[in-house]
Amino acid sequence: MRYLINIFLLFFVVFLFSCATSPLKSKDIVGLKEDVSQLQIEYRELKQNHADLYAKVDSYASMTDILNANILDLQNKIYFLSQTINDLEASVTKTKSEKYDGVLLPSSLYQRAYGDYLTGKFELAYSNFKSFVEKYNNAELASQAQFYMGECLYSRNMYTEAIVDYKKVEQNYRKSDFIPASRLKMALCYEKTANHALALKIFKSIIRDFPKTQEAITSEEKLKSFNNNVQKK
Repeated sequence: MRYLINIFLLFFVVFLFSCATSPLKSKDIVGLKEDVSQLQIEYRELKQNHADLYAKVDSYASMTDILNANILDLQNKIYFLSQTINDLEASVTKTKSEKYDGVLLPSSLYQRAYGDYLTGKFELAYSNFKSFVEKYNNAELASQAQFYMGECLYSRNMYTEAIVDYKKVEQNYRKSDFIPASRLKMALCYEKTANHALALKIFKSIIRDFPKTQEAITSEEKLKSFNNNVQKK
């Protein structure tokens, strides 16, 4: 766009200079007017193309957010199924009372917390997820419960507090599949609190450490959006 504007200005200066140094014929003037008119049309088209591009970027960002949520939900179901199988295997050799002394099985406690989360009872869900992490820190669903503790706080717009729980996913569960998602949500929290420098740093780390993941794709779109906003200013 700036390129066309510069050409237009240069063309206009040349036009004025030409007028000042030598008389123009009527056909020359008509030709110049047509050229100016064409440049104006191209400028409007380019401006519209930019507007369309920004709209597509926003739409794509929304689609990636939905896809991220679907992937997390699928991971949640897989881990829950794995934990349920572990509970059933344990029940074969020991009774529920012998192993857990009347306390809820890990899969049951997690399902209760996740059910509260889905129904918007974020404070109660947080408490149950926290209880799960404290009691079953080595369970199949532990890193996932830690992640959803952050999600509960994020849903309540408690971004600074959510960062603490998201960080613990990577700190305490180095092999967790939820590390990319926790990093992405940390970056979004920093973005929400106007700490753009840290947000950009984390977006770049996701692209570097987890290439070709959905989180990396979302991070790339976030970087593009940020760069576009900077150029507009």
